[in-house]
Amino acid sequence: MVNFAMRKLLTSVAVFVGAFACIWDAVAARSSTLPFDEKDVAAFYKGKTVRIIVGFPAGGGYDSYSRVIGRHLGKHIPGNPTVIVDNMPGAGSIVAANHIFNVGPKDGTTIGNVAGPIILEQLFGNPGVQFDMAKFRYLAVPVPEVYLMLVNRRSGITKLEELLGAKPRQATFGGIPNNTIEHAPLLMRDVVGANIKVVSGYKGSADIRLAMDSGEVDGFFNTWTSAKISALELIKNGEWVILAQLADTPLPDLPFSKVPTIGAIAKNEEQRELLRLGAAVPSQFAKMYLISPGVPPKRAVALESAFMKTFQDRDFLKDAEKGKIEIDPLSGAKTSALVSQSLAMSAGLKTRLKSVLHGQR
Repeated sequence: MVNFAMRKLLTSVAVFVGAFACIWDAVAARSSTLPFDEKDVAAFYKGKTVRIIVGFPAGGGYDSYSRVIGRHLGKHIPGNPTVIVDNMPGAGSIVAANHIFNVGPKDGTTIGNVAGPIILEQLFGNPGVQFDMAKFRYLAVPVPEVYLMLVNRRSGITKLEELLGAKPRQATFGGIPNNTIEHAPLLMRDVVGANIKVVSGYKGSADIRLAMDSGEVDGFFNTWTSAKISALELIKNGEWVILAQLADTPLPDLPFSKVPTIGAIAKNEEQRELLRLGAAVPSQFAKMYLISPGVPPKRAVALESAFMKTFQDRDFLKDAEKGKIEIDPLSGAKTSALVSQSLAMSAGLKTRLKSVLHGQR
């Protein structure tokens, strides 16, 4: 009787959250398409420089996306400002998010490119978080992400099952604080039971790659979009082995089939939800672009419009193809809806996830 009542309550909550998300999506979509005075916006941006702040070091996936976007974005912003890209790594992009929210100009000349999973740190009450994800203005996500569990062939590990069971092998994984690259191995260790040692403190995926090359770590979790840019040949020739993919459905373009998904990894519903909410869902808006609260609405709308126009620009798409950058964008409205859904996570799930992601390394 209690179980039935609880299921009924959870179903009602899910329906409410879903309905709220739909309402928010509709409202946000309307706001992002409202007309604006293009002449007035152009007068502001003419002769100015727009700065994209990437929350990770140069050489990684976030940086690669921002530099290609930065080469084309300016021509779609009224007034055609110069667009530059700067890197501000630290704490899984919390440093950059704090800067944008509190320090950067609030006039529409600073755009952040930060990691979606930092939303978990806000939910967990991390004292280093000095922003409110509910108050940022979201511009776009170039592509939803799926994380792969990767190991170097030198580790001798060829499948996930070797890290499980009564006498498992151990693998050392590199981690970036407050990021799915670190959250995912912790979830695999403490929720699924994989024998993983996590080495934290790396600033970006490029640093972990160097650690893999030197043998300091055996592997790490990386997005498929980033891996296609920087390590596709290593995966194809077997130097890097894919052990799992944190997705509900298999990626259609992986070079190898039968890579386990969340459904195959999780032993029960609780494990499935923890893997989804702790890693898979935040990864949907991982490479998000945002601006601080306080930016004049007409400029915010102009920037949202500029991103979506850029993603349809033929020259940009050619440049993206050359750089092996996948584009399947989410609008600012859809990004806002995903953020709202994550912020609505139940207290019970937050407590369980926090115990895993902030527990013993």
